[in-house]
Amino acid sequence: MDLWRILRRDALRNMQPLMLLAVLAAALNLALLTSLNSALVIMDDPEGLQRLLFIFLLSAFSWRFAQGWMMSAASKRMQAALAVLRVDLLRRAVAADLPDAMAVGSTRLAQVAGPELQLLAQAVPTLVISFQSVAAIVLCLLYLATLSNAAVLIVLGFLTVGGVLIARSVLRLERLSETIHEAEGALSERSDHILQTLRECKLNRRRAANALSDATACAEALRTERHRFGAEYSHYFTLSELTYYAALAGIIFLLPAVTSTDIATVVLAGHAAAFIAYPVITIVASYPSYISAETAARSYLAVEAELKAPPRPATPRPAQRRAKDAPPTGFADFATLALDGASYRHPGRDGTGSFTVGPIDLSVQRGDVVFVTGHNGAGKSTLIHLLLGLYPAQRGSLTVDGAVVTADTLRSYRDLFSVVFSDNHVTRQLYGAVSLEDGFADELLDLLEMSDKVAVEDRAFTTVDLSQGQKKRLALAAALLERKPVLVLDEWAADQSPYFRRKFYREIIPWMKARGITVIAVTHDDAYFDAADVQIQVEQGGIRRLDTPALPAPDLLPA
Repeated sequence: MDLWRILRRDALRNMQPLMLLAVLAAALNLALLTSLNSALVIMDDPEGLQRLLFIFLLSAFSWRFAQGWMMSAASKRMQAALAVLRVDLLRRAVAADLPDAMAVGSTRLAQVAGPELQLLAQAVPTLVISFQSVAAIVLCLLYLATLSNAAVLIVLGFLTVGGVLIARSVLRLERLSETIHEAEGALSERSDHILQTLRECKLNRRRAANALSDATACAEALRTERHRFGAEYSHYFTLSELTYYAALAGIIFLLPAVTSTDIATVVLAGHAAAFIAYPVITIVASYPSYISAETAARSYLAVEAELKAPPRPATPRPAQRRAKDAPPTGFADFATLALDGASYRHPGRDGTGSFTVGPIDLSVQRGDVVFVTGHNGAGKSTLIHLLLGLYPAQRGSLTVDGAVVTADTLRSYRDLFSVVFSDNHVTRQLYGAVSLEDGFADELLDLLEMSDKVAVEDRAFTTVDLSQGQKKRLALAAALLERKPVLVLDEWAADQSPYFRRKFYREIIPWMKARGITVIAVTHDDAYFDAADVQIQVEQGGIRRLDTPALPAPDLLPA
């Protein structure tokens, strides 16, 4: 049971106080029953009735506080565990190999860390109440045994038969819950597609009609499965109710027939059996919440398993196994970064077909401007991910000044880089920035011609509500504010105007080079290939180094 695996690990550690509170609440519930039953047999004793009324009121008052205390403690404990689970999932996503994290996907991660974990939070107080209800049923049965052993056997007999039928219904509910979960995911995917492509849908009626038709089919499938779940739950609920009424009928009709029981005992036993109704209904009503939480827990554990351990070390070639490993310190004084026979294979869908980049032999000298070029799908992004240490080299190795980067030094190696990916996400907060007190941020905004639109205040941009090209400029500013020795840009200029594209290659890149920044840029802008010291052409997973013309002198640049 996946829900219990999570709860035992987090929320239910040291839960004995909660369980004791649940038992106390159940015992107070029993005190209410016994005070009422006792009052039935001493109706002609006013003083006795007053004492029993006092016991009843005291029990009710105590039950109210025990119940409230228990619910508050359960909610507090679960919310604390929920925060741990969410952060732990994010930590795993950050620590996992990038291919593993990308295979899970941001949408699925957000779903599991958000709505599905919230289902767990909602389920725990319900489960605690269910535990209290079970305790109340057990105590009521023990009280019933003090009245008549035969009455207990009758009630247990009906509960057993009903329990078998209910268990079969529960299995069907669990299967339907899984189907509903899958149908909800499919509908969410279609809905997200429509909302993300509203402009395209407005411009293409066929596309809009097909997308809406697909979403409608998913919505209909979800409606059908939810209807089946509702019908099955109705069956489950009526079975539970019939089991209770059958047990009560057994007390009324069978008990006098099988034993010589006086009418007072039958009435008291019937009243005790009737008192079981509320905890039974509570357990029955809580089961859908439990099923939803169980499904959410299964999804959480599945994602957790897919986000495997932290990055694996690269496998050096035989000749390099004798080379020194990079020490577990920073690489701030590096001279050369290199891929030595490194390769990475992208697995194909359903295990068929694949694409391999490598083996790659590439060295990058400190302070160089390196352009990575090639057709779409040639392997440029994979090459960059290998060089960044985001994809583990399945063969060959990653080295710094001849020292192999291992799992122990990988994080220090990654600290060399600032990156602006082609699908970058710009945040207002400058999480990676170092010092902002020296005016460097203002200098960057002036250089990028953004100072009239954005400022930096309290370690954050004042706005990111800008055009795509302007967001890219902010992303570049944020990357440079990290003050890393190596800057990697993935088709950064693609969203820029011709004017600013020219400025980027003719002014900004030389500005960065003059400050000692090593620039590695993926680009298709062949008119500016001369701005690079080194051009690396990627072709069908391999590379070749091209000669590039020298950068024109600044005074020869056209106006």
